[in-house]
Amino acid sequence: MNRILTIEDPKPPGSEFLVEIDITKWLDGENISDVSFSAKDMDTGKTVTSTVLNSNKNTFTNKIIKPFIQAGSSGARYCVTMQVTTSGTPAAVESWYLIFSIDDNIPEIGPI
Repeated sequence: MNRILTIEDPKPPGSEFLVEIDITKWLDGENISDVSFSAKDMDTGKTVTSTVLNSNKNTFTNKIIKPFIQAGSSGARYCVTMQVTTSGTPAAVESWYLIFSIDDNIPEIGPI
């Protein structure tokens, strides 16, 4: 299972959304017991966790990691790191990565 996931289409700086990453196969019968979320600007290496992640809305279930993406600067590329701890004994600790970019030149389509 690939641990580096990419959102191919850039998002506008003002858009916000929840991403659901199902890691059931990797868990192999265990559950997620904890997830630590962080983010970096891929070009500068600067930590941008509070800029591009909503810590109040980042969450997880027994099998699904749910980072909540927000904001960002046009032209920037970001990498969200999700460090997962499992319920096993001993617990496994592994990281998953979500890469996305920002573009403020995305035309609005209006109501559908």
